Amino acid sequence: MEKVPEIKIKLTDVSQRLDEGYLLLSELRKEADAPVVKARLLNKEVIAVYGKEAARAFYDPANFKRKGAMPKLVLKTLFGEEGVQTLDDEEHNQRKKVFMDLMTPKRMEDYHRIVDRTLTEKMEHLQGELELFDIAKDVLFRSICEWSGIDLTKMNEREINQLAEYQISMISSAVTNPTTHIKGIENRKKSEKWAQSLIEEARINPVAGKENVALYAFANAKDTQGNLLPIDVAAVELLNIIRPTVALTVWIALMGHALFSRPDIYQRLHTEFDELQDSFIQEMRRYYPFFPMVPAFAKRDVTIDGYLIPEDSWVVLDLYGTNHDERSIETPEVFRISRYVGKEKHISYDEEYEMIAQGGGKFEAMHRCAGEWITLHALRVFSDQLVNKYKFSVPEQDWTIPMNQFPTYPNSKAKLYKK
Repeated sequence: MEKVPEIKIKLTDVSQRLDEGYLLLSELRKEADAPVVKARLLNKEVIAVYGKEAARAFYDPANFKRKGAMPKLVLKTLFGEEGVQTLDDEEHNQRKKVFMDLMTPKRMEDYHRIVDRTLTEKMEHLQGELELFDIAKDVLFRSICEWSGIDLTKMNEREINQLAEYQISMISSAVTNPTTHIKGIENRKKSEKWAQSLIEEARINPVAGKENVALYAFANAKDTQGNLLPIDVAAVELLNIIRPTVALTVWIALMGHALFSRPDIYQRLHTEFDELQDSFIQEMRRYYPFFPMVPAFAKRDVTIDGYLIPEDSWVVLDLYGTNHDERSIETPEVFRISRYVGKEKHISYDEEYEMIAQGGGKFEAMHRCAGEWITLHALRVFSDQLVNKYKFSVPEQDWTIPMNQFPTYPNSKAKLYKK
């Protein structure tokens, strides 16, 4: 068993290192010449791991816990306080069950139908140059609100657009400059105030037969002592359905990159759509950067790739690095549209660690994203309409995807022209 090699980061190098973005952890591994590396800055240290076997150890609740592991700056914007991502053991399992009970096959069919209708209504009224990022943000926000039992008809267009933008702000302000971060905190507070009002109304005026609808499920959710969740916590969890769904805007813009900056991918998908759609979606989730890493604390001494990780160590799993791990993935830097043919659904329904764009392990008992199936349906709808339903020309634009930006997507936000 080997000791984890350490890389000391000088204070003067912090800015340069952070600029490495999604590639930071892989660069540290290269410098250490090891699959496990410890980074130290002043009196803070973190151990970074990656790969399929590391993920298997990381998501095992006997090895790692999440409580206290997520930096405050991320909780204040991206996740919110006391949400399911911060819980462990029985508390986590009970809270996670509320999420997973929403993800029935019928409710997924409902969601698919809502997104398809909402996107069609949006596209039918658009012509000329359009921005895929903005279209996705609007469609995904309206769709997930409808699916969640939230009535937007009492709001005007400006208010709806503002709330949709708040969801993006919470994501993009987690790791950024102070001004944007403060704005993200403010926008989370506004979003939470809105969600709290929805929870209060749902508790005062419950609707029979809506128990498996997100708004009412969280309004009625209880803690491990059998008490209703505090309104502010229930609101955070409601937003943990809405915000991550709107975050799929990023993947839709990246889908634009895959389809319209690479004519070969578009043409093959168009020709073999039924056979390749889900493989294309899974490869897109693997290939493109989305969430970079997740943190936890070691509950006991853990061995990963032959290196000892001591109890209480702060550890991050490199999600992007794992999805580009040449030890288990053939030609990981190549986008292969047929990579997952024959095992597309296996990846998101049975397989726990082969591809972890939205976390790994078992959905119910581990910290794997409850919304992975929502993701698949949203990407199915958008890929179908972009490839089969409408014809676009592609304006000249900057397709660059900055690897030092979170979240990242093409600089142009994927511009298309529709007649």
